[in-house]
Amino acid sequence: MLRRKINRSELTKVIQEHLKWLESKGELGEKADLSGCDLARQNFEKANLERANLEGANLCQAKLRTANLTAANLWGATLEEADLHWAIVQRANLKDACLNRANLIYANFSNADLSRAQMENTASHYTFYDNAILESANLQGASIRFSDMNFANLHGANLSRTAIASSTMISADLSFANLSNSKITMSDFENAGLINSRLNHSLIIRTSFKKVDFTGTDFNDAKVESADFSETVFSHNSRTVLERY
Repeated sequence: MLRRKINRSELTKVIQEHLKWLESKGELGEKADLSGCDLARQNFEKANLERANLEGANLCQAKLRTANLTAANLWGATLEEADLHWAIVQRANLKDACLNRANLIYANFSNADLSRAQMENTASHYTFYDNAILESANLQGASIRFSDMNFANLHGANLSRTAIASSTMISADLSFANLSNSKITMSDFENAGLINSRLNHSLIIRTSFKKVDFTGTDFNDAKVESADFSETVFSHNSRTVLERY
């Protein structure tokens, strides 16, 4: 895709006009439209881009630390290796976005839409995804530590080879999700839905699956240590595999 180049002075002007637009509730300034722009490696640290249009923009290796992207349109944007440390991305549209290898530590994606997003090998430490939509998202190889994904929609998501530690996914929808070859430790999946999910070849240690529905879940060659399966629903095959533990 041919993207429009934008220099630093022009970008600064766009951000300033957008801030005026926000502060005046649309009476002054102009809403930022950076859709389709080449913004690779640009510095947006502390920038307020709430409700800005960044659809299809190239933000590879961009510095978005502490940026405010609340309700921004990032549909199809490329954020590979971008730094979103402490960024506020609540209610943002990130459908079909690419965030591979991005730094998402302490970022807040609550209520954001990350449907079909590419998030391979991302670092989600102390990250918030509460009520977020990650349906069919690809998080293969991601590191998810001390993070919240409560009530998130991860239906059909790819979480294979992920490391999930000390995180909460209470009441999350993980039906048809792929968690094969993952390592899950000291996390809480209470009341989550894992119907027809895959946990084969995974390592599960000191994790709560209380009240989880595992109907049709594949546990083949999974290793489980000190997990809580109280009030859990299993299909016959899953129960047979887990009885050894």
